[in-house]
This record gives sequence, structure tokens and C-alpha cells, in this order.
Amino acid sequence: MCTVRPVRTRMKNANVFVDVDLTLVDANGKLLDGAREALQAIARRGLPSVSLVHRRTGYCRKVAHLYGMTEFFEGFTAKPDIIIDDMPSTCVTQFVYDVRQEQSWGALAKRIIDKHID
Repeated sequence: MCTVRPVRTRMKNANVFVDVDLTLVDANGKLLDGAREALQAIARRGLPSVSLVHRRTGYCRKVAHLYGMTEFFEGFTAKPDIIIDDMPSTCVTQFVYDVRQEQSWGALAKRIIDKHID
């Protein structure tokens, strides 16, 4: 029997963007179970840039502050509507994770660490 091994893409300079609503917090603004610990695990691995994103930058900062997580994020930014780049294909990534499709925030963090972080 032949075993197919998944491709591992290790990134030293990864830029990770974490959405707020329904990803970090639920519809009532409550932090999702395991999110803090998962982001802490990712931060401990030394990712150079983790940003919290939403349509409103101030809202990102407010949520991070509310849950004592500002130190996990290098930046707070709005999701881009328009991107101008000399290499547009580099603006789209194949590494998009839907936290709702994962077993838990912890399982998602482990998957990202195992697959992408040196």
C-alpha cells in the first residue's frame, strides 16, 4: 500500500491574519473556547507577524484589549478591499483555515504549527 504524505510548507516569515467575528469571538462577542491558548501557542513559536482583522481597526484593538490578548498581535488592521501589487498572485494564499471546520481552536493551532512553523 502506498502512503501519500501531505506537503509541509515551513514559513520563517509568515504573516498570519486572524478574523474577529465568528472566528475569535462568537455572535455575542464572547471569546471562543481555546482561542486564547491557541494564539498563545502560536505566539510562543515566534511567528513574526500576527494581525487581528475586521472591517474596523478600532474594533480589533478593542476585542484584543478586552480579552487581554494585545501582546499576541503585531497589528490591528482592516481586511483589504483592494490590493495593488506588482505580483498579484502572491496576494492569494492557499493556507486559509476556517475555525468552524476544525475540531477546536487548539487543534487548529497545532495543525498550523506542525505544518507551517519551523
